[in-house]
Amino acid sequence: MSNNNLLDILLFPKSFYKKISDKLLTLYLGIILVGFIDMGFSLYADLPMYFLRKPPTALLFNISLTLCFIILAGLIDIVFFALPLFDIFKFFRVKERIKNINGQLIKLMKIYVVSHFLVVPVNAFFLFLSNGFYGPKGAVFYISFFMLSIVTPVWHSAIMTRGINAIYNFDERLKGAVFGLVYIWSTLLGYALGYIIDNWLIVFLT
Repeated sequence: MSNNNLLDILLFPKSFYKKISDKLLTLYLGIILVGFIDMGFSLYADLPMYFLRKPPTALLFNISLTLCFIILAGLIDIVFFALPLFDIFKFFRVKERIKNINGQLIKLMKIYVVSHFLVVPVNAFFLFLSNGFYGPKGAVFYISFFMLSIVTPVWHSAIMTRGINAIYNFDERLKGAVFGLVYIWSTLLGYALGYIIDNWLIVFLT
């Protein structure tokens, strides 16, 4: 297997990113999907507490509020990822001038959405292992922690970087800087959003 084929499997082919459109409908669906992922990773361990053996009124309240939080979390996640980077990328040299600025922002947001398709199943698997449902903490726990803390964030950033470079066609000398920016910003955003969900949103559930 060639290096390009392996990268296409791990990071999606460049041609895939170039086909991403600037239509809003799929972006709206992406906001819901990302919000569902964000809330799911925060709530999964406490699902029985909020959604099982609850009076009908409390259950309806929690479901309705969670649906609102899904949209809010997805919107915050995508917008606050894309907008700062979009503004920074305006100062980067590209090989071909971008004609549709607003459309480019939508494509950048969608790249963030589709980057979750590869990473989320792996994160979910190792998150399950790291919670020790199989027994006392041991080698599996520490391997899972390493994967979640180091490997998958780097992988996620590499996926987004490939997509960004595909739609922007940056000068070759800037592509390394793009990865650094994406990794740092997505990491900071992840911590901030996790804090918001855990301390400002979930606390309203009964």
